[in-house]
Amino acid sequence: MGILRFFKEENGEMTILASMGMVVILGFMGLALDVGNVRYAKGKLQSAADAAAVAAAVEYPNCTGQTYCAAMQNAALSSLAENGITGASIVTNCSTASTSGVTLMLNTPPCLLGTSDPNRNKTNVLEVAVTEPQPLYFARVLGFGSFNISARSEAGKVSNGNCVYALDKTGGNAITVDALAAVNATCGMVDESSAWNALSCNVLAVLNAPHLSVVGGDQNFLCAVPKAPTTGIAMPSPADPLSYLTPPAATSCGTSKASPYTGAASQLTILLGSVTLNPGHYCGGIVVGPLANVTFNPGTYDLSSTNCGLLGTGLLGDGGLSIDLLSNVQGNGVTFYNRGPCGSITTLLSSVSLGAVNLSAPTTGQYAGILFYQDPQNTTPATLLGSLAVNTKLEGADYFPSALVNYAVSGQARYNMLVAKDIDFVLLTVGTNKQTTAFANDYTALPGGPPIGTWGVVE
Repeated sequence: MGILRFFKEENGEMTILASMGMVVILGFMGLALDVGNVRYAKGKLQSAADAAAVAAAVEYPNCTGQTYCAAMQNAALSSLAENGITGASIVTNCSTASTSGVTLMLNTPPCLLGTSDPNRNKTNVLEVAVTEPQPLYFARVLGFGSFNISARSEAGKVSNGNCVYALDKTGGNAITVDALAAVNATCGMVDESSAWNALSCNVLAVLNAPHLSVVGGDQNFLCAVPKAPTTGIAMPSPADPLSYLTPPAATSCGTSKASPYTGAASQLTILLGSVTLNPGHYCGGIVVGPLANVTFNPGTYDLSSTNCGLLGTGLLGDGGLSIDLLSNVQGNGVTFYNRGPCGSITTLLSSVSLGAVNLSAPTTGQYAGILFYQDPQNTTPATLLGSLAVNTKLEGADYFPSALVNYAVSGQARYNMLVAKDIDFVLLTVGTNKQTTAFANDYTALPGGPPIGTWGVVE
């Protein structure tokens, strides 16, 4: 058959058209396979970026004085390797990344999205971006051998939903709600005692929280508990959610003898008048007496005791912080570290007309969100009483890992937490009105997230 005859016949035309159509169809199928392969690889890369961001963020608190320390970088690289991505080069602070090979970018605070990122100013949020070349197969006939894909993730500390922990492992009544007392929380409570009566709620009391978790058991004597406790839970890990805190370095006692103080060599007792205190080491502790007007400037106050009192009982001893009735105390961005070895933290109800106590924890820094921090070796019980009705506001986490805390604080603090060995919620009354102890969990004021939480993806 001649070639001209072949083209003139319909069978020949159909064969050519079919062949050309098959080429086009195969081309589109190839491109579709390439696109599908890229999408699949990008999904895997996103999972790897999420894991690397969390791994790096967990190490971030250990990078003291170094924004991108080796521990953080190694954690991110190891996480990528576990997801099959190796050989990454590291860049930081939104620097220009290499166009070839695998690149791991670490940014804190996040910067890739600019002003559109809600976390852009949060220094304890870590941004990770991973870029790697993805080989193409069918697209190579068009001159495209590979295509760079990337994934971005942000990790930081997020609330685990709990704000009250009793750390006593075996004792009964690790959490007690006294008769007629009332507790209302917008966050959960955890009782780590294995005793049959680990959680005790007494006559005509109220205990209301979204979840109550108890390692042991609970006893209820005519107490209103809208959400029944979950008993027999496994011990949380970590058992002490604030165990990561480290004490401030020990320094010499202060030598100030007049306001403004920067420390003191012996117990500082303030009676009447206006006084300003600055961070420092106050050996013998601080007593704010009636009608005193005290301003604590931002920073960490190191409180130690020089005399543990009669037979070491604390009676007639010194140390700690005591805020008495009718006093006026202000302090924003403050942390009180009760070094001990004895001495308690005591805040009593101020007068409606003659006093007020307004203390709030720092929002950034080593002790972000921490208001009271008692050394684990100091077992002296604490008493924290306060109510908005009598001009009292205590905002921050209260940490007494080896001590009993008698607690009754109501008010409008944006957030407050309590971690102690044992907790006794006592009856709080103002005049003839019964007040409700309250816990809140609005951590928007803390750029680095809540003091108690877990590391996770936040963007």
